[in-house]
Amino acid sequence: MGVLALSVSAGLYLACEIAEEYSSIVRKYLNRSTIGIIIFYVILMIDGLPAKNCLFGIFAYISYLPLLATFPFVEPISIPTILAGVTTLGNHVLWFNYFISYEYRRELNQSNHNLLAGSPAMGVMGFLFVFVWAVPLGFFISLTSMEESLPLAGGGGRKKKGMFKGFVDSLLEKKNDLFPAQVKRYQ
Repeated sequence: MGVLALSVSAGLYLACEIAEEYSSIVRKYLNRSTIGIIIFYVILMIDGLPAKNCLFGIFAYISYLPLLATFPFVEPISIPTILAGVTTLGNHVLWFNYFISYEYRRELNQSNHNLLAGSPAMGVMGFLFVFVWAVPLGFFISLTSMEESLPLAGGGGRKKKGMFKGFVDSLLEKKNDLFPAQVKRYQ
């Protein structure tokens, strides 16, 4: 189990380094993946998967498109970011509920073909990874801290921050607004 955890963490570290160095390539990958998965959702809906789940999946992937406009810089407390997060969770819940439903198990028992040698769990995990988690994971690993970046060309402007650092900074600012620091005076 330790080797698996080490392998996953090393893979995520490598993916983060690649995303940081080649953000324009990652942006193209995320854009093309988003459009491709939307097309596949339409095909899957025609093929007989639940229309409600497929349409919500399409809506979830459309909600990622505004995040690509300023990629890799994202305003953490903004409507597009919150919408993308909520739709990602909703998409996961809808598909997970479908795969544990009686309807899916009945369809699985009626079909006589096994895609992965009798392991429907691997097929479900593959579906969830490709159609639900791949693009959001791509956004997640692309969160970079841009502290070392140069100021904006406008002269003295505010530096852009990565999504994670911006999110933490905005939470700290809200905490300071709600609970102002009390200065102790010694006499």
